[in-house]
Amino acid sequence: MSFSRFILSPPSCRSLERLSVHVQGKTVLITGASFGIGEATALLLARAGAEVLLIARTAGKLEQLVRQIEAQGGKATAYPADLYQTAEIPALMSKIQVAHPRIDIVVSNAGKSIRRRVVESFGRNDLERSVVLNFLSPAAMLMELLPRMMAQGGGQIINVSTVSARQPAAPRWGTYQSSKAGFDIWLRSLANELRPYKILVSSVYMPLVRTRMSAASGLYERWPALTPLEAAQVIAYAIVRPVDRVAPWWLWPSEVLALFLMTPVHRVLTYLDHRMPR
Repeated sequence: MSFSRFILSPPSCRSLERLSVHVQGKTVLITGASFGIGEATALLLARAGAEVLLIARTAGKLEQLVRQIEAQGGKATAYPADLYQTAEIPALMSKIQVAHPRIDIVVSNAGKSIRRRVVESFGRNDLERSVVLNFLSPAAMLMELLPRMMAQGGGQIINVSTVSARQPAAPRWGTYQSSKAGFDIWLRSLANELRPYKILVSSVYMPLVRTRMSAASGLYERWPALTPLEAAQVIAYAIVRPVDRVAPWWLWPSEVLALFLMTPVHRVLTYLDHRMPR
């Protein structure tokens, strides 16, 4: 194993046969499904025998993905939607639940990343956009789906989060970190309430993944990163080994270390921020 693989290595499931045992005949709802991690997850789960329901803004790309899955013998349905429009989520979820009476797994993957200093964001709506897509819309979606999942006797919610949601607050990343961490805390609190209903909540803390979102800043081209397929296999691990947390091995130690060395860590982050290009 290369050093980069060692650093990036959250647990994963690479066995399609093993995954099939857990998803064959089940219905999986995936947000942010048109590109990157969402697209790769849809393709992987459909190959394993799941029926996948795809939500994203890009209708044409979703239809293309549906055709690709169907050509490979899978089942998929596209539900184009703009999750920024939280007022429209109840109607969308109602439509989906009428067409699909049982939803077994929800993969909450849609998200937005903004890298900008807060002091450079005056007059922008960076925080509003991030909180809506990273927190309010997935929470609103679950509030509509949970009564059915509770009534059907169980299910699983998988939150595709980020390691930065568990790390010290970094300059330029306050908007992204706060919105992702806020939903993470809300969902982990909800997880305790859902256990009696046999609904498992799994938080997947991804390291860097090579997607359109990570490419936008231009900072990480030479950094080690997972491919979208590798990220999908991490999500698959959360399904075949039902756990409440999936993360790289180093995340727990780094959280503990940052807690005891908070002041030095923040000084280092401030120094690095001033050294980085805008």
